Amino acid sequence: MKLFKVLKYVVLGTILPFSAGAAAPEWGVGDTLESYTLGPGIQYTKMIFRNYPMTVWVTEIDLSNPYNKIEQVHSRHEVPDVYRWTVPQHFTENSYPGHQVRVAFNHDFFSYEAGVCIGLNISEGEIGYGSGWGRSLLAINKDKKAGVFYPVLSSSLILPDQSKVGIEFFNSQAAGVTGDCVLFNTLNSRILSETGKYIKLLPKAAWTVNGPDIPCEVLEISDSPLQTSKTECVIFLRGSKLNAIDGKLKAGDVVYVSQKFENGKFGTPLENITAAFHGYPSIAHNGVLHDGEYNDFEGGREYEISSHVLAGISKDKTKLYIVLNEMSPASLGTDCVQMANWMLAHGSWDIVNFDSGGSAAIVVDAEMLNYPARGSIRPVEDALLAVSLAPEDKKVDHYTFSRPSISPSVISVTPLSLIAFNQYDEILEKDVKGFTYTCVPEEMGYVDDDGLFHSSATAVDGKIIAEKNGLKSEIRVTMKGVSGIKVGSDNLLLDGNREYMIPIEGSAGGAKYQLDPGAFSWTSTNPDCCSINNGILKGLAEGETVLTGVFDTLTLNINVKVEMCGGIRVEDHFNDLSAWNITSSSTVTNLRSDAANLPAGWKSGTNMSFDLGTGRAPYILMNWGKDFYSLPDSMSLQMCPQNSVINKMVFTFTSQKKKDFLTCEIVPEPQNDSVYVIPFTEEGQVFDVPVYPITLESIKIMLGNASAGKDIKIPLRDFKVYYPGDDSGVDVLTFESKRLNADISYPGYVRLNFVQPVRSEVSAAIWDASGKLVYNDRFGTKEVGDCTLNIPVGGFNPGVYIVKVKTGSDILTAKFPVR
Repeated sequence: MKLFKVLKYVVLGTILPFSAGAAAPEWGVGDTLESYTLGPGIQYTKMIFRNYPMTVWVTEIDLSNPYNKIEQVHSRHEVPDVYRWTVPQHFTENSYPGHQVRVAFNHDFFSYEAGVCIGLNISEGEIGYGSGWGRSLLAINKDKKAGVFYPVLSSSLILPDQSKVGIEFFNSQAAGVTGDCVLFNTLNSRILSETGKYIKLLPKAAWTVNGPDIPCEVLEISDSPLQTSKTECVIFLRGSKLNAIDGKLKAGDVVYVSQKFENGKFGTPLENITAAFHGYPSIAHNGVLHDGEYNDFEGGREYEISSHVLAGISKDKTKLYIVLNEMSPASLGTDCVQMANWMLAHGSWDIVNFDSGGSAAIVVDAEMLNYPARGSIRPVEDALLAVSLAPEDKKVDHYTFSRPSISPSVISVTPLSLIAFNQYDEILEKDVKGFTYTCVPEEMGYVDDDGLFHSSATAVDGKIIAEKNGLKSEIRVTMKGVSGIKVGSDNLLLDGNREYMIPIEGSAGGAKYQLDPGAFSWTSTNPDCCSINNGILKGLAEGETVLTGVFDTLTLNINVKVEMCGGIRVEDHFNDLSAWNITSSSTVTNLRSDAANLPAGWKSGTNMSFDLGTGRAPYILMNWGKDFYSLPDSMSLQMCPQNSVINKMVFTFTSQKKKDFLTCEIVPEPQNDSVYVIPFTEEGQVFDVPVYPITLESIKIMLGNASAGKDIKIPLRDFKVYYPGDDSGVDVLTFESKRLNADISYPGYVRLNFVQPVRSEVSAAIWDASGKLVYNDRFGTKEVGDCTLNIPVGGFNPGVYIVKVKTGSDILTAKFPVR
């Protein structure tokens, strides 16, 4: 169990060499949270910034390392693919012995319906789709050099008599074929059926672009469709080029496929390209912002605040930098121009942008590290992979701290983490234990057996040395003095189910730091009420006490109240509405409690009955001011509205520190007996202690004018609060809808089938059983009739999930398992 959260930051040294002349954005000093190698020549760093709260990941790949490789991979290695893998799936599906993906990123702009990447992309020397599209190209060649240039592609089929047939297109989208001469290569996933002439080819050399022409043996020529395979390609001719090979070619001949780049308006095309990524406009070129490119997005999108993925290369073309920022409740977004300026100021030379917003993703160990910008992991058409080709080696070569330095305050606790690596810089084990620690100088503090650094009261700089099995590692320490030390909460509420750290705060340089309560000596006016162990509290019996902590000349006091409870508590059975102060808009009249004709199976509860006239924004406001002590996990309310009278319900909570700190909305399902749960959690974690007590100030019921009438009823029952210790479990919604079918027979997907009653926009959201939203997306306008949505769940943890589809005025809900 984590008893406390400790987050200390260290000043980033130099990730990339500094480049004079680039104006870095004013984000303040970057603080390194993690920095270590993921594999041969692959350096990973996670940072936050002080002046502009934002999380950024920087990955640097040294292309000169012989044991790594950069790959562009299409979803399922197929073009087109309308279903698409998520980036975690790209990671796992492309990892196998001798070829281990170490980090994966989303890459390109793509078309949902067509199932293709938009732009020119190269995978193992084969062009995925289109021909010569795009305004910039980031390429890696066979010699592992990187380059950025404007793509002008010229491709042709060279016949035995040296005549050429120009190749106009590569592969196709899902809906149809473009061009009169099309090369369907080994990436093609369509069954070819168009009328024309087909030539099946067997390549005799590895594919490259802008290298030697690729010899291919002609296996078959036919006026009927021929199909590609994992080793065989097909040239398709029609229209103006239908007769281009007549009398010039037969089975058994050798032809050549030429894939060449001509010089464009900037950059020099690399030779022997094996992987390339369409970069949309070039953002930076030759160490500066690329005027006429970076500032020429459609609709000014270069200044769109979002999460972004940018890829840059070093001036000597041997290093690849991929930078991703997070846009989430905890991290502000930025625009790609600011991101590019930061990269230029730290040594990038040429920079292009990848698809951003909801697509932005960084995946390590098959886990997506960034918060998905739209609340769900979006499937993407292709990905950039940094791959380790190193041989398997389980021997520990060295240990490294997970970051190069720390900068804790005095009287604090900072967790230290060490990682074991083999000779190829691959991770063998994280969070390694069993080290002997030495603090230099000693007065800096000490490291305990759990790897926690306890800083002293003296602000002194130094280092910590960790040693194990004759191997040593060091981390720099820069200490901060603090002022204004105080308890973070005047009153603390406990129960007997959880342990809590006494919150103590101090300030340094305008920043707040969490101090170590274990450094204080604590006494209690009522020791039978709660225990104190190393600054950690646990409730023993109901009651109240005053705690006094002494450290040096500093004395702190805190009031503690203990309530012993567990399981489910019913706060209101709704036998009537007497506990609530109820007001309403003028269109709501004759509001009353009526316990007659309750829904089937209800032995308690009441009907909130009223008459509803027409008018703007009708509502009913239920004020309660109810405190929830003892740290509940969630609360629930059972309802069964007789019709669609409720547009939504808004629950407003306050805490002892913040008014309106939590606002939750639900949309009740009409004519369904439903239990709705509001979790007191954030990202699946119970709120920190100082926010309690939670007070439910009000429930505002927003009504719809379309349901105006007499004697409208909203049945209400059992307002419950759930505390730790209850094992019965509760789902977000306890009913099933017969109108929505969730089919889980498709690997990595849940297929939702329902009838679309009217032409309208469709959206879908998924919650796990704890109430955490894990997926949320819109699917555009759907026509009347049978409708199918394919939602990726490959990255979900095993468990039961609740899906809600909103279509027009209908809300359809169902459960499904992920195994």
